Amino acid sequence: MSTSDTTVRVVVLGSSVSENSLVGNFILGRAAFDSEAPPDVVERVAGRLKDRHVIIINSPQLLQTNISDHQITQTVRECVHLSDPGPHVIVLLLKHEPCSAEDQECVEKVLRSFSERVYQHTMVISTQEPTQTNHILQNIIQKCANRHFSLQTSSSPHDLMQMFEDIEEMNDGQHLDCDEVSESVKLNLVVCGSDETLKSSISELILQQTDRRSDVELHGCQISLVELPALIRLSEEEVMRQTHRCVSLCHPGVHVFIIIIPDAQLNNEDKAEMEEIQRIFSSRINKHIMILIKQNSEHQTAELNEETQSVIERFGGRHQFIDLNTQGSVLMEKLEQIVEENSGVCFSTETLMETQMEKILKFEKIKSLETHLLSQGNEQKIILGLKLQSMF
Repeated sequence: MSTSDTTVRVVVLGSSVSENSLVGNFILGRAAFDSEAPPDVVERVAGRLKDRHVIIINSPQLLQTNISDHQITQTVRECVHLSDPGPHVIVLLLKHEPCSAEDQECVEKVLRSFSERVYQHTMVISTQEPTQTNHILQNIIQKCANRHFSLQTSSSPHDLMQMFEDIEEMNDGQHLDCDEVSESVKLNLVVCGSDETLKSSISELILQQTDRRSDVELHGCQISLVELPALIRLSEEEVMRQTHRCVSLCHPGVHVFIIIIPDAQLNNEDKAEMEEIQRIFSSRINKHIMILIKQNSEHQTAELNEETQSVIERFGGRHQFIDLNTQGSVLMEKLEQIVEENSGVCFSTETLMETQMEKILKFEKIKSLETHLLSQGNEQKIILGLKLQSMF
C-alpha cells in the first residue's frame, strides 16, 4: 500500500504536559508544543516526517486517573473533532513506574470512549527505562498488539513513523471510525421563571452571550437555549402559543426545563408561575426539570427553607445553587445527568399535544358527568359528585 501522499493523524494521550510536549516535539523535529501549556488544552500541530504530512493532536490530561467522566467525554470529543475525519494512530504515553491497576482502568475507559475498535490503531510510547518488569504496562502493550516504542532505546523519529505506517497498513489505510463521538451532542434547554431579569442573567451565564435564543457549543455540547416568557402575565391563548413555540424551537424536543428561583422565600409570583408551568405541561415535565436557585455574593447558603423544599420535591427534587462564580462544567454535569436518567428522551411537541388532549378529554368527561348528575336522584347525585371531586 502506498501511503506517501496521505496525511497521518496521530492523537497523543498522556498525563503530563512536559512529557506530551517532549513526544510531540520529537515526532515533528521542532519545538512545536509548549511544556508550560495548561493541561486541559488540546493542541493540534502539523508538520512533515519522512515526506509525509503529519498532524499531531496533543492531549496531556486524558490519562490522569483523577479526571472525571465528563472531562473524558468532552476531551475525547475534542480530540476526534481536531482529527476529523478520524485519527490513524492513538499513542498512549505511559510511564513504567508507577503503572497501577487504576492506571490500566483509566486507559481502558479513555480508549473505549473513542471506539470499540480503538486497539487496532493504538500503540504505547514510554519515555523512561524500566527498573523492573511492570505487568500492568505489559498487559496494556499486549492489548495494543505489542506495539511499543521507547524513546530511551531509539532516538530516530523515522523509526516511530515506520510504526505509524505499519498501523496504517494493518488497517488498510483506514482511520479510526469515531462517528458516535464526533457527532456533537445536542442539549435543548428551556429557561423558565417569573423574573425576566433573573432568567436573562442565567441564560448569559450558561451561553456566555446575550442572545434571547442561541445555538452555541459549550463543553463539547451543542446547546440550544430558549427563554419561556412568564406565563402568569399572558392570556390563555398566548400561553398556549408561547409554550408550543418554545418546544417546537427545541427540535426534537426539550431535554431540560430550567426553572430559575431566587435564594429567598418564594413570593406569590414565583409560586403562581411554577403552578402554571405544571398545569400546562402536566406532571410529565417533572423528569425533565432542574431548579436553579440564584444566589448573590452577600448571602451564600446551601440550605432550603421548608416551603421551597416542598415545591422542589413536587417538581422532582433536582436543584442546584448557582452564582456568577459557578463553573459551567458543574452545571453541565447536572444537566447531562438528567439527560442520561431519561435515556435521551425529550419532552417533544407530541408530548405537549398529548397533555393538552388529555385535558380536553378530562374536561369533556367532567361535562358529561355534570350533565348526567343533573338528571339523577339525590343518592345518585352524591355518588357522581364524589367521582367529580376525585378528578380534580
